[in-house]
Amino acid sequence: MSSGRSDECRVQDRLLRKVGSQQLARWIWNEARSRFSDEDVEVAAFEFADRYLAGEPLQYVFGHWSFRTLELKCDRRGLIPRPETELLVDMVKDDLQANPWMKRVLEIGTGTGAIALALATEVSGLSIVATDVSLDALSLAKENLASQEALTSEVMMVHSDLFSALGGYGLFDLIVSNPPYVPSSTVLDVTVADYEPHQALFGGGDGLQIIAKLISGSPAKLSRRGAELYLEIDESHGGRVNELASQSGFSAIEIHQDLAGKDRFARLIY
Repeated sequence: MSSGRSDECRVQDRLLRKVGSQQLARWIWNEARSRFSDEDVEVAAFEFADRYLAGEPLQYVFGHWSFRTLELKCDRRGLIPRPETELLVDMVKDDLQANPWMKRVLEIGTGTGAIALALATEVSGLSIVATDVSLDALSLAKENLASQEALTSEVMMVHSDLFSALGGYGLFDLIVSNPPYVPSSTVLDVTVADYEPHQALFGGGDGLQIIAKLISGSPAKLSRRGAELYLEIDESHGGRVNELASQSGFSAIEIHQDLAGKDRFARLIY
């Protein structure tokens, strides 16, 4: 084994002892090697490890993360894309492909842009409007939009508080949202509470403040009977979402579970 290779192995062993996980140590080392010259890799790797061990999410430490086929810029302006939301994209994608008349899609609360950009990459011929109330989050989404080279659908990023700025954008065949739905009394892990934007996490006392507005406001923005609203929800929300949807004129309501068997998604058919 060469001296250089031996030195690298010793550094990686130290990194493993520091973070306590071979997988994590490998991720950190590979990230440092991909971004820094040989003489700076060790310093960068241990700086990454220190930030992670201090509580900063690895996605923010690295500044990017994978979501489906996408590599997205991630920082404190937007929520970290999560595996559960990939399931939401699967559901919406299947519906769009089964209903070719659905061409106009609205995403409320786009954050990093993950949902809109995944749909625009995997389904062709759509016209997608993606909104966020946070200008910071919207700037992050626009940066991610600009970096994509495999889009097969049009995406427009719009600053809007729910439906407030959408008067000139017409009606939509499908609306999708991963809104703030965490009840305000919930004690979150510090890696979430201390780093991710609270505006995108907490949905009022019962977590339904934004969801209720989305359900009541969506019918006026849907193009026809049979158009749909998809929501990611808290596991405690299924019954109440059903009630709210019935009150707002939706004809069919489905609650779907995530991989852990928890109620996580609502499909509301107008």
